[in-house]
Amino acid sequence: MRDATGVALGARPPGDDVETLFTRHFVAQASRPVGLLDVPVGGLHPGHRCLLATDGMVSTTLEAYHLEPIAAQPVSQGDARLDATDAHWLAVPSAATAFRRRVALRGAVSDTLYVVAESLLVPSRLPAGFGDAIDRFPSGLGAALLASGIESRRELLWFGAGTVPDWYPVAAGRHALQRTYRVVHGGEPVALITESFL
Repeated sequence: MRDATGVALGARPPGDDVETLFTRHFVAQASRPVGLLDVPVGGLHPGHRCLLATDGMVSTTLEAYHLEPIAAQPVSQGDARLDATDAHWLAVPSAATAFRRRVALRGAVSDTLYVVAESLLVPSRLPAGFGDAIDRFPSGLGAALLASGIESRRELLWFGAGTVPDWYPVAAGRHALQRTYRVVHGGEPVALITESFL
């Protein structure tokens, strides 16, 4: 039996096909920002590959891997005007306003910094009171979405090698694996999320 790309199920494709196997999960890899560099996914630690490709909650994956609770520490949040690229991926007019939330995901026991993440949310497409739900769940946006009971799916857009963004000065400029995905609810994007994995 073979998957959609013709690779036998259970078989590991040789050479460059490993890159194709992994990248096919990202629907807009060719549209990734210019500053993101290629990543030889075959050489990545399996844990990093799982983090890049998971369409579940990153905090849950981190907790399972590191065996400690993960807490989302807010860095900043508030309204932000979208640039043309972000507006496109959120399917809103250019220069529209979104709710921007920036957090650091840290180990609640070790205080290890694992991820910095920026979420751009379209409040009009989310349930009333969703903003309050975000504040109630220390493990982040994914937990708030789950608790709200809305049906949603994640659409992986792109990934690459980059650096921690300047908005998190504690680690700004450090090398990081980065990915961007969007959360879709009711056929419309409700969030655009960029995560940098240290």
